[in-house]
Amino acid sequence: MDPIRHCFEHHRHSLTKCLINADFSQDQVTRFLPGAATGLLESSRNTSLFQTLASLFSCSRYTLLRKIDIGSIARNTGMNPDQVTAGLHAIAPVLLHAIAKESRRHDSDMIHSVPQAGPDG
Repeated sequence: MDPIRHCFEHHRHSLTKCLINADFSQDQVTRFLPGAATGLLESSRNTSLFQTLASLFSCSRYTLLRKIDIGSIARNTGMNPDQVTAGLHAIAPVLLHAIAKESRRHDSDMIHSVPQAGPDG
């Protein structure tokens, strides 16, 4: 499973809570999460996932629109671009934290899987 879908599934409760706190209805949450996952996955094909997520914190709406196809997510979820942007901003902290944590765990696993040299070198 790709890291984005894994993150969305594993952190569904936290993501839902962020969206509810951003005044999304339960119906909007249900439509938004799969669409956002797909949109972020497609966006991360052209750039790193971390850069894609970091663009959510950009002060410039233009930067966000260049990195993530807001219009496509809006069409796929039946929401308007402002709602999609608000939703992405709401869930960005959870996603960044989860991806960073997963990356650290992956790096640690890679370090521990490197064969250790014996006494003879």
